[in-house]
Amino acid sequence: MLDASEVESRVGKLLTPSRAWVLYLLFGSAYAALFLLGVYTANNSVLALVWPANAFMIGMLVRFPMLARAGGWIACLVGFAIALLILGYSLSTGARLATFNFGIVVVGYALLSSFDRTDQRLERPTSAFYLFFAALAASIYASIVGTLLVGPLFSAMAAERTFRYWFSVELLNQLAFLPMILAFPVDRQWTRELPLTLHDQAPIIVLVLSAVAGIFFGGLAAFVFPVPALLWCAISYRVFLTALLTFAFCAWAITATSLGYIFVLNLSRAPVLSISMGGALITLGPLIISTTTATRNEVLDQLRYLAAEREIVSSELEHRIKNLFALVNGLISLSVRDNPEMKPLANKLRQRLVALQHAHSLIRVRNAPTGGGDRTSLKELIGVLLRPYEGGKGQRFAIVGDDALVDAGIVSPLALVFHELATNSTKYGALSDAEGVLEVHIRRDDEHLQIDWSERAPGLSGQPDTLKNGYGSKLLDLIVKSQLRGNYSRSWSRDRMDVEITLPGKLFPSVPQEPGQLA
Repeated sequence: MLDASEVESRVGKLLTPSRAWVLYLLFGSAYAALFLLGVYTANNSVLALVWPANAFMIGMLVRFPMLARAGGWIACLVGFAIALLILGYSLSTGARLATFNFGIVVVGYALLSSFDRTDQRLERPTSAFYLFFAALAASIYASIVGTLLVGPLFSAMAAERTFRYWFSVELLNQLAFLPMILAFPVDRQWTRELPLTLHDQAPIIVLVLSAVAGIFFGGLAAFVFPVPALLWCAISYRVFLTALLTFAFCAWAITATSLGYIFVLNLSRAPVLSISMGGALITLGPLIISTTTATRNEVLDQLRYLAAEREIVSSELEHRIKNLFALVNGLISLSVRDNPEMKPLANKLRQRLVALQHAHSLIRVRNAPTGGGDRTSLKELIGVLLRPYEGGKGQRFAIVGDDALVDAGIVSPLALVFHELATNSTKYGALSDAEGVLEVHIRRDDEHLQIDWSERAPGLSGQPDTLKNGYGSKLLDLIVKSQLRGNYSRSWSRDRMDVEITLPGKLFPSVPQEPGQLA
């Protein structure tokens, strides 16, 4: 989307004295041609059903601000005057038509130009409602002025029917034409709009076939035959192509009805109002769906970009952590080279560093899919994370109870949780004391999986203040409660600390039993 400065820059380059008059001439000529089209396609008994001139002018003024200058308005007024001369209308009739048509343009342009540029370009779901509001206001003006000034010149319809007629016809034309112009692609974006493969063209093919079926069967219901295909197009295509197909649908409905292919053979006022109002309301559905789908796709593209960027940063961070572990190992080797008696301690330190490196590798955030065969044993996961804290005289932790499989998609969150619990234990709990013992007990039933993290050590008498509102509590809230939809609780007693974590059982498939193993 172009911002204001870019628009002004392009306007300055385009509207040179030698070019500006050409653009204004084309703009005024197009308005005059569409005005004549509306008049020449009018039915003698029900006035004009096709009246695109006003919607065209509003859309062009909003979509291309360069045309909203004085030259653009004057060009359309001149084109309007020439059309009146061709039609042979009197000065009085011309004044009434000018009040009617240019009043609609002023109302619609004033509202649409006041909206955000994003909404003018129909680039978010709420944009369709802004468009409808502007078209509704312009249609109300058309119904009032058309009833008072224009209707009596061309039809003997009652005031109430004239009001409904001008309102419905103007609303149909506004909602059919405006989206095409407002969503018109810029620069090189055409390739993103075109369905190039047969698979991409399928919704359009179905739309055409459903329109043919509607003409074949005829009757009142024929009008809605193409609607399902139109909604499919809205899901499949961008806003401009959807608007173009919606316009084609409206043109098909008007043409087929006028020629007697659907509805009734003798065109009367009631079907005209039904067609115009029905077409106007139907156009809103595909437009809302298309803008919503386009916004969703844009958000998904941004998420994919962010995910790819995160993966790059994560890989770089993992690489740097590996280098750091390698550097520390090298420093340990250099430090004990001249002290042979320290080699046993150095070997133990290196083993713990390797275990800690392995544990950290599980915490790396990955874009792994949930489910499938890429699963890890929960006991093995916790064991790997606790291995760096093994004691020299024996294992200081035990993992008992049931086992379960962990899908790759939640390995990282769980690894973060248990790594944080182990880190806190080395600071304040059992792993900070030579006599401390840590036990992890896993129990599962049909609905839940419960993990009891129990620490016992002399001197554990209460919860440290740093754990109440620290990073660990926030991490457990975020992962256990928000992400995994589980719950947890902490309890402290003399020489003991327990963390009870309850998670939904559906997240953890059971470990397959070996042949011959008892349940």
